[in-house]
Order: sequence, then structure tokens, then C-alpha cells
Amino acid sequence: MTNSNAPFQNLSGKVLRRSQSQRMLSGVSGGLAEYFNIDVTLVRLTIVGLTLITGGTALLGYAVAWIVIPEADGKAVWQNVQQSVNQPNSPEADIASRIYDDNNSKPPAA
Repeated sequence: MTNSNAPFQNLSGKVLRRSQSQRMLSGVSGGLAEYFNIDVTLVRLTIVGLTLITGGTALLGYAVAWIVIPEADGKAVWQNVQQSVNQPNSPEADIASRIYDDNNSKPPAA
């Protein structure tokens, strides 16, 4: 997945991901806490403090992190949205996929 000849390699082996287990909203704080090996409460308090100091601008950074940092399963938010858009989720499509076989376009014999 990564180029082993890259000049700047991740020598620590850590990967920044949004947390599945330590989440309150999106898992950004939990993911940062796991990455830096600190308590998630300290990260949350830091985000709240930065939000108060910057007049709410830190929330924009949080929203960008929510979109950019991938989920613990490796998919970013935009990939999950794209996947849900591409999948037919109408009841008719679901029923049709259960009735008709992909290899055979005829309905099953009664």
C-alpha cells in the first residue's frame, strides 16, 4: 500500500485512524488519543479549549479531520458516502436481488 522506497517513511508504524471504541461524536478525539498514546479526555478538553480561544474556528478543523481521517476499518467518510450512493437501497431493488439470480435472469421455478 505504501512505497517502501519513499524518503519519509512512517518509522513508528502507527496509523492515524478514527476510533471505534472511544467515540462520542465521530471518533476523531479517540483516534488522536490512541495515536499519541494519551487520555482521550485530554484531547477533548484541548479541542474545547481551542474552540473557545479561536472563536469556533477549531470546529472547522475538527470537521475537516472528521472527513479526512479514515475510519478504523480504513474507509474515509467520503468513501462510505460514495459506497452508499452506488448501492441500490430501494425495497424494490432489494426484493429483486433476492428473487433473481445474477447468472440467470429468469425467476425461480415455482
